[in-house]
Amino acid sequence: MNKAIKTKNQISQALIELLNNKPLDLITIKELAKKAEISRTAFYNNFNNLDDVLKYIYQRAHKQIFKEKYSQLEYVYSDEHILDKNSKLLLVLIKWNLIELIAKYNTEIVLSYTQHYKNKFIREHAFYFISYYHGSLFNICTYWISNGKQES
Repeated sequence: MNKAIKTKNQISQALIELLNNKPLDLITIKELAKKAEISRTAFYNNFNNLDDVLKYIYQRAHKQIFKEKYSQLEYVYSDEHILDKNSKLLLVLIKWNLIELIAKYNTEIVLSYTQHYKNKFIREHAFYFISYYHGSLFNICTYWISNGKQES
């Protein structure tokens, strides 16, 4: 693992740990750098702000679960899988009202894959398709996880 990825992972893990106890807007870069055992310079070499760290965490989780499988449409319907696998992170984000930020990242990620679809309608109307389908599914999955996955 190269040094930049290792540093990003340290920062990510530290942020998740800090979010267990305090909201994002009260976490400072100095505090995060100390928790991650890196310098502030190292933080800024990898990220611009805390929102970028959250985006990185979500994108990394997404890639680990789906690993380039978006070439087939059925994988678009698997939001519940990524949310279930990362339910601890999701619960922390819900706790501090950051879920809308993650929903936005989810839409951006899925939209980036729609250019590879063979279905012309989906490619041409990707934003509407993703917003309608993923928005609903994302909300359902969020509700399911925040209620302890009782319907499983």
